[in-house]
Amino acid sequence: MLRHNLKIAFRNLAINKTYSSINIIGLALGMAVSVLIMSFVMHELSYDKFHKNHEQIFRVLAKIDMNGENLQMTGFSPKFAPTLKSSGSHVQDFVRVLPSYDKVVMKNPKDNHVAYEEHFMFTDPSLFNVFSFKLKYGDPKRILDKPFTLIISERAAKKYFGKENPIGKVLLYDGIHAMQVAGIAENPPSNSSLQFDFVTSILTYPQLSEQNKKNFDNAGVFTTYLFLDSEKSVASVEKTIKKQNTNPDAFDAKAAYTLEPFAGIHLGNDFNASGNTGLILIFAGIAGLILFLALFNYMSLTTARATLRSKEVAVRKVVGSGRKGLMKQFYAESVLLCVIAFVLSFGFVQLFMQPFFNLLDLHIDTAFLVSPSFIAFLFALLVVTAILAGSYPALVLSAFNPLEVLKGRFSGNRGGAALRRLFMVFQFTVSIALIVCSLVVRHQLNFMQNKQLGLYKDQVLAIPISKSLEKNYFALRNEIRDQAGVRNVTTTNSELFKGFNIWFAKNLTTQKDVGIVSMMTDNQFVNTLGLKWKTAPVAGNYKNRSHVLLNETAIKELGIKGNPIGQKVIDNEIAGIVKDFNYDSPAQGIHGVGVFIVSDTTNILKFGGASAIIYARLDAKSNVKEKVEAIGDIFKKYELDKPFEYYFLNDAFNETFKTQIRMSKTFSVFTGVAIFIACMGLFGLVTFTAQTRTKEIGIRKVLGASVAGIVAMISKDFVKLILISIVIALPAAWYFMDKWLQDFSYRITIPVWIYLVASILAVAVALLTISFQSIKAALVNPVESLKSE
Repeated sequence: MLRHNLKIAFRNLAINKTYSSINIIGLALGMAVSVLIMSFVMHELSYDKFHKNHEQIFRVLAKIDMNGENLQMTGFSPKFAPTLKSSGSHVQDFVRVLPSYDKVVMKNPKDNHVAYEEHFMFTDPSLFNVFSFKLKYGDPKRILDKPFTLIISERAAKKYFGKENPIGKVLLYDGIHAMQVAGIAENPPSNSSLQFDFVTSILTYPQLSEQNKKNFDNAGVFTTYLFLDSEKSVASVEKTIKKQNTNPDAFDAKAAYTLEPFAGIHLGNDFNASGNTGLILIFAGIAGLILFLALFNYMSLTTARATLRSKEVAVRKVVGSGRKGLMKQFYAESVLLCVIAFVLSFGFVQLFMQPFFNLLDLHIDTAFLVSPSFIAFLFALLVVTAILAGSYPALVLSAFNPLEVLKGRFSGNRGGAALRRLFMVFQFTVSIALIVCSLVVRHQLNFMQNKQLGLYKDQVLAIPISKSLEKNYFALRNEIRDQAGVRNVTTTNSELFKGFNIWFAKNLTTQKDVGIVSMMTDNQFVNTLGLKWKTAPVAGNYKNRSHVLLNETAIKELGIKGNPIGQKVIDNEIAGIVKDFNYDSPAQGIHGVGVFIVSDTTNILKFGGASAIIYARLDAKSNVKEKVEAIGDIFKKYELDKPFEYYFLNDAFNETFKTQIRMSKTFSVFTGVAIFIACMGLFGLVTFTAQTRTKEIGIRKVLGASVAGIVAMISKDFVKLILISIVIALPAAWYFMDKWLQDFSYRITIPVWIYLVASILAVAVALLTISFQSIKAALVNPVESLKSE
């Protein structure tokens, strides 16, 4: 019986090539897009759940109320976790982690291979006991019990040692400190929050420098993970922390401590705002919508063609076929078509997977794509698609009354036509809404990228430098400054658009603490980056570290009254006021900024910490490539052990919109797919309409109807449905986009032209789709249409 049903199904597919192609390609595209999107969604939702005991692992957060502003911290004293564990709480083990926030230099002294590395961390030996990272070589219980021992990932081993066995070999941290390779770890999975290529003992950290030793003894710099005996012990451990936080060596009495589930970190962040959750929900929703568009295409075209198969159904029923048997037949056809589309969708997935991952800046391990959970999703997608695609057509087609059909009184349109109109309205509503969303996202992105920042960012070369350049800093900076084509040079300890430091000062009116963004720089900062003066400093009063420049917002936040010049904030005299400028993404707004001046003749590294940044503003007419090469040669002359690294300030600025740029591009792609699928369905329905009205068109032409009139006759019902879609889509799109825009400090008011463009584009695309088949039908010779009569 199954063989018989499949044989008939194949025959129907072969006979109706146009409709079969539309259905198969539409379903294949819908399933391919769903697979691609859900690979991203499921990968995001699976973060850190590969750890065997992830339910028992928690990250510690400290919350401090600063005048109504809730600050959260993840850095703690290294004494915090041992003190807590020894207090007899439910803490079975702990892991303290300090990732390297700046790139570090790793060097193989044997062949002088040197490179900047991002994934370096200091941690406890318990890392490989608490978490499920796998060691290929080494004893997880003893591997990090000594300072200057090193575990490297498989990719790092290949990078620095090739096919050699790296165990026992030496790598130089920061090009100076020798660390011996004691183990090799498998590369962390792509769905791991903790990514590493180099892991060294926490005992190494205080031995690298005096500053590190001070941090280790006094500062809170280590992210702390607790392994509890049960996930139900969280409240008890939090109470224990509250009792213990009177210990000033390990706890902060002002802070309220909470435990955050480790597996939930990736979808959130440290400031109580949703991280990727909103984006994941949007993507999952779009995946469902596009799949439904494809399914509605199939159901709409299948039921539309019901009249062409009505006699087949009637004859089958007359000769004894029951409704159950007919439903099996139609289900077999649907399942066959879905299987063919499913196989074809894998071709689309292979074709578009890498571009899609590149679009989202996404890396997903092959191991995840062949994991049981993802394979189960693929199987579920096929089953659900087959059930949904086959259910309605099977019910409709098997319910035909054979008596009405054979007497010629069956039209096949009762109920089905209304549902097809509903399907089409839904398809174009989704498509128009996506067009609006895509245009709004792009317009908001352009608005932020072209916003006046209050500083000059174009052709500003940024060169990170480290403390190892302290002795040669003078010569390096001056030689860069003296290069032809370099307009000005400044040095600061704060990378613009890449984060900032906070400095706390008292509001002079309320005496409450206020957080001010802190930058340490020289007296060329304002000129180099083109900041505008609100109140310029008095000549000669702008040279040393006791002076500070404030922006306009800082004056307000600090409650400074009267003439600010000469007043003191802590021990710093206000030398000048600069107009507000963006130091971070415009989406975050502007806060108070304090620019602390270090004498231009002083090595800023002496005060700025472990690293600093040189900004060299290039002349607009200079050859950028040549200037970068020349500056690179100067850098290599003074820094022999580290590669020359640089970026442009406008690239750092654009990086702050990374999520919005991805969203804009992705919306554009999804919008295109949705419109294509909707138009395929529209094309199929117009083709069917033209076929069923062939004789009517022939008679109208005989009676003098023009081609334009016939095209208008066929088109008007479809255009009405598009107009209804516009009426529904525009308010819905406005609602969701207005909610999205509220997350931005600087945002557009959605202009009317976006709605007009979306509406006109939808109508134009629909008319092009309709017109092609309508004109073809209208041009048919009426003799050919009527000769069968």
